[in-house]
Amino acid sequence: MTSPPLPAPPASLRELRPAVARECLRLESTLLRFGAARGQSLLLAVSGGGDSTALTVILALLAPRQDWRLHVCTVHHGLRAEADAECGQVQRLCAALHIPYHLRRAPVRELARAAGTGLEETARKARYALLEEVRQQTGCRWLLTGHQREDLCEDQLMRLLRGTGWPALGGMSDCDPERHLLRPLLHLSGKKLRQWLRDWGVPWSEDSSNDDPSFLRNRLRHTVLPLLEKENPAYGDSASRLRQLAQLDAAYWESTLDAALALTPWQQTEESITLPRALLRAHPAAVRLRLYLRALRCLSRRHGGQARAERLLALDAAWQEGRGNTRFQFPGGLVAVLRGGAVTFGEDGGA
Repeated sequence: MTSPPLPAPPASLRELRPAVARECLRLESTLLRFGAARGQSLLLAVSGGGDSTALTVILALLAPRQDWRLHVCTVHHGLRAEADAECGQVQRLCAALHIPYHLRRAPVRELARAAGTGLEETARKARYALLEEVRQQTGCRWLLTGHQREDLCEDQLMRLLRGTGWPALGGMSDCDPERHLLRPLLHLSGKKLRQWLRDWGVPWSEDSSNDDPSFLRNRLRHTVLPLLEKENPAYGDSASRLRQLAQLDAAYWESTLDAALALTPWQQTEESITLPRALLRAHPAAVRLRLYLRALRCLSRRHGGQARAERLLALDAAWQEGRGNTRFQFPGGLVAVLRGGAVTFGEDGGA
């Protein structure tokens, strides 16, 4: 049976209520500030859910103003029976908006079994790998996702539970140049985006896995976050401000570490990074901890894993006590070895 055509989405900003049009123009300004320059090609990651569907309609309204060339990609994870219908709905929306559509499939269950990882993490890695592949194939400068303010709130809570330190505790960034990734909707509520879709007569899909309590994100979304919003109805605004402050602090710390390493460089080989005694002695604990973290992140791009705050604190305490020939294990098969007042990070067995 042929699926019915979608209702015609709004064709221009003039068809929107003034307040909504202003929000869309604010999003346009945000994208330009991030570096989505006039005439660039942009890839939208669209699942068919309300957030990414709203992103698609909004960008279709803004694209003619900036001569943006849009592409849409859906990644089919093969986990839910309704995913075929959702992909079809996205394809019809793209046809109505005259946007090229790309579908990619990821055998997530097989990948998870082979890697021994959970479905959610496996799906995320496979999805971003395929999206990056399509971004390069289509010549798009940026990948845009539909993450919105409730996603930011959940991400902050998950980071808090994992023991993430500041400023990473502020949550996901709205601009990640290294990954060519933009999240332009982080200042907007998902409830507001869905109301806009209702007003425009544009349907979207609800992912049934979003109600699965086996996933931590869903438990936070349906239990913890409503309690916080009950205590403070403007909790989402507070989360947005926290992210903004965290990004300002992150920029400050990056420049501080750059300056410290310019004066006293670390020694780096293909498999290890050594922070010399003179570098560590010249700075307080706050800087030392972030130097440790930077070194681990440089190495973990090859090895994976995420440093835990308690291990970094224990490492610095041992350095302050002057312990020698002491090893600390970190995720991803990495270790830190204290020797002669220096700290060397590398592979377990090689540091």
